Amino acid sequence: MQHQALYVAGVWQDTAERWTVSDKWTGTELGTVSVATKQHATAAVDAAEDAMRKGLPPYARARILADVSRLVEEHADELASLITAELGKPITASRAEVARAVVTARLSAEEAGRLPGETVPLDAVEAGGGTFAFTVPCPRGIVAAITPFNFPLNLVLHKVGPALAAGCAVVLKPSEHAPLTAGLMVRLFERAGLPAGWLNLVTGPPSEIVDAWLHDDRVAVVSFTGSSAVGWRLKSQSPRKLHVLELGSNTAMVVAADADLDRAVPDATTAALSGSGQACVSLQRVYVERPVADRFISALVRSFADADYGDPRDERTVVGPLVNRDAAERLLNWMTAAEQAGARLAVGGDVTDRLLAPTVLVDVPRDSPLLCEEAFGPVVSVIVVDSVAQAIDEVNATGYGLNTAIYTRSLATSLEYAKKAQAGSVLVNMPPSFRADHMPYGGVKGSGQGREGVKYAIADLLQEKLVVLRP
Repeated sequence: MQHQALYVAGVWQDTAERWTVSDKWTGTELGTVSVATKQHATAAVDAAEDAMRKGLPPYARARILADVSRLVEEHADELASLITAELGKPITASRAEVARAVVTARLSAEEAGRLPGETVPLDAVEAGGGTFAFTVPCPRGIVAAITPFNFPLNLVLHKVGPALAAGCAVVLKPSEHAPLTAGLMVRLFERAGLPAGWLNLVTGPPSEIVDAWLHDDRVAVVSFTGSSAVGWRLKSQSPRKLHVLELGSNTAMVVAADADLDRAVPDATTAALSGSGQACVSLQRVYVERPVADRFISALVRSFADADYGDPRDERTVVGPLVNRDAAERLLNWMTAAEQAGARLAVGGDVTDRLLAPTVLVDVPRDSPLLCEEAFGPVVSVIVVDSVAQAIDEVNATGYGLNTAIYTRSLATSLEYAKKAQAGSVLVNMPPSFRADHMPYGGVKGSGQGREGVKYAIADLLQEKLVVLRP
């Protein structure tokens, strides 16, 4: 058992109300966290404002972020164990997340030392003759970082790292499902010497915390990862702020008739089941051309049947429990409705408490939530199509567009898909769940706006100031 207080202005502050955090697999209590009020949220902004007024030079920000990268690596086992306990994420996936977080912090440190600026040739026009002009990158201001449960370390660092690199102080509200991991990360920043106010941790109900930040003009940027409904609502409530929104999806993959099935099947399995399917880019829809449909489905079913699920601390486990019972019951209801409408359950479908067996359904109706909405679990729907052109139409027939993939040996087909697929990223002969932490990452349509990926996130957090000199 441990207790985690709020972290505001460099001080750990307790509150009268506390929440209990439990192990997702065993149900045992892991610890408690302080619950903030609107006043605490405002105090965090006060501290961030004071920090930015005092300033922190880029070389100091770079050094601190590099130290955090080193500390995350040193505490890798502790962090991975905590992620698994808080979320039920399989331990191998938790270790992979920590390894990525080491890279995210390191990339942020590197970018802090090379913030972009440029000379502007004003003398290209007569009025600018005799001048010398250049741009200076300036931080937009305080960043409100609102993070999800599914990657409680790396996605937090994807907001905090670029913000600090850009010179923006942060007020952070992590998911109520994973506050302890965020708290441990904040302690590592504290150990690295981050001055007071540059990173403030506030845990508690969004209705109190986020509402205060949305209506505080000192908060310049809202960086949110989560559901589409919530993300767009945040933007509508504070339209004058810059919003970086990484929202939901129902990721699709196309298997062409000439695809290498020995590559496509294991990649589809990994993309669907990694992290128990609880990722924005988890594979949810597969459109397979008819000539290879039977072979692909049979191989995919075998692969899913062989995937171990259960205790997330078991090294063999691929799929652990979902975040809560509501998530499992929602998927069970969607699957039941799909079967009643004509879908065929090929493997899986068993639900025990929060645990859903790896599941494949075939011929799911086009209006099923399993195709139209975000499943966020270890379930894949396979649809047989007559052509890649038909597959493209069906891939695009959704309100989302984050990552998508196609498996084909044809360069022409690959380029056609890359041109026509409505998504932020198109991957060819690679799993659609792929993400490198320095690549531009984000969606189109209902999947959000703006881009993560350290350098690209920093670009959103800077604004150019033009300086013109006339000697």
